[in-house]
Amino acid sequence: MSEPIDVGVVESLSKAQRAGDWDRVLVILRDEWSALSQDAPQVLIDVIAALPQEVMAENSRLRLAIQYLRRSLDRQPQGRAYDDIISDDPEAAPLDRLASLTGRIAAARGAGRHRDAVRATEVAVSTLRSMPVEVIPTFANALPEFHYHWGVTFLLVSRFDDALEQFTHSHDWAVSAGNRMVDARAVGAASLIHALHGRGRQASEWLAKLPPIPDDAWWASDAATPARLADAILHTERLEPDAARVVLSRIDIRLSLDYWGPYFALRAFLTPDDPGDAQALLSEFDAFVGGLAPEYANVPLNAEYTSIVRYLLLQILHQSDRATRALGDARVDAESSVVRQTGATLHALRLLKLGRGTDARAVITPLLHTSSAHPRVLIPALLIAAETDTVNHRDALLRRAAALAAWNHCHAPLTLGSADVRGRLAELVRERGEGKIADRLLAVVESSAVAGTDALTRRENAVVRAALAGRSNIEIAEDHHVSVNTVKTHLRTAYRKLGVSNRAQLQQLFELGR
Repeated sequence: MSEPIDVGVVESLSKAQRAGDWDRVLVILRDEWSALSQDAPQVLIDVIAALPQEVMAENSRLRLAIQYLRRSLDRQPQGRAYDDIISDDPEAAPLDRLASLTGRIAAARGAGRHRDAVRATEVAVSTLRSMPVEVIPTFANALPEFHYHWGVTFLLVSRFDDALEQFTHSHDWAVSAGNRMVDARAVGAASLIHALHGRGRQASEWLAKLPPIPDDAWWASDAATPARLADAILHTERLEPDAARVVLSRIDIRLSLDYWGPYFALRAFLTPDDPGDAQALLSEFDAFVGGLAPEYANVPLNAEYTSIVRYLLLQILHQSDRATRALGDARVDAESSVVRQTGATLHALRLLKLGRGTDARAVITPLLHTSSAHPRVLIPALLIAAETDTVNHRDALLRRAAALAAWNHCHAPLTLGSADVRGRLAELVRERGEGKIADRLLAVVESSAVAGTDALTRRENAVVRAALAGRSNIEIAEDHHVSVNTVKTHLRTAYRKLGVSNRAQLQQLFELGR
């Protein structure tokens, strides 16, 4: 159960309101805002609605606040409700100006104008930094919410470092003000950023700061979402997919639309290599996205994750051409967003499974210079480099990957290597005292790049995969350093085992999810 707000606060507020002592009302609202907003939002709404027009005119931020609270209680998206009060007056009181800028940010996001929202956020951050230090504590109750919304704005355009800075400030001020509601959101969001980058150690440290979230609190469902997403990712990193799925099942993503991209991407990553499961999730995903308002469907971060979701699921459905088109341009560099880099590593791993090691190496070469702060990207890049090594650096590359995984508690990428590579990684992980992870790594069943080909030899399997990817016989021969006649022999044998006669039937067989 949530702790009820001190009844004395509500009584004092009611008494001041009945007496028409509006100065006293404003003081109580300022000092008790955090407690009222998280424990008695309807009381707060009623008091603000009863303020005389002249009081509201002098405190325009309260017009924004009442609309924000109403929409939050109704689980409505924050958006155009602020259009009438977002003028930015440089001469306004500090709190009013920050509230006005934050209202403008919310309105821009609600209209799908994310660049405008970012510009307004940059102004808000700069404005706060320019204020005298002694002034800032006078509106400490408002700062957790401001910093959180500024962080979300940066997050939604993949400016993760800027977002993390704002979530950190939000957490610090929320603890100071006793605002558990915003603190839970900020801590969860900070943890999620670390988890998305593969920084499991830091993600766990942030989750340890999570305040209790009462099940009966009006804000519980959406406030818990980023923390639950981070927790699910951490289970995945410990090679505990079933536990991750249980955590994900507790999320109603419709109540936390800012995070739908990472949510569906994780579900796609955890989907078994089964066409039926993949088709069911793809149908659910298409229906979900199709029902979103444009301002949520077109968020840059979630659009990047959409590419990954479709790529993963279409590959399971053996629709390689559609999957590649969904991913888009896989060319990235060390400065690209971690989401695009992640998509590129997945594509490179697919190329490697298709026997196109040279192409895979070309995709990940720029990522080998990625900061070690991005283990989600660097570890698979090192694995691919090891698999395609020609200068006898294989073991050194695998040692580096294992060390990064151990330090960052980021072991999921290690499962993406071939069986031979996973065996060596398990040895290296065990040397570091992580026996359970080593055992789980060895227990990973290597999924065939094309389901239903268990009867084929390794070479036949590789040739079939390449054929399904659209490679010609000549290209396949060049990829595998064999003659074209050898390729034709492998294909004829595979066709016989699979009960087909040509490439068209082969493609149809696997597109139907054999």
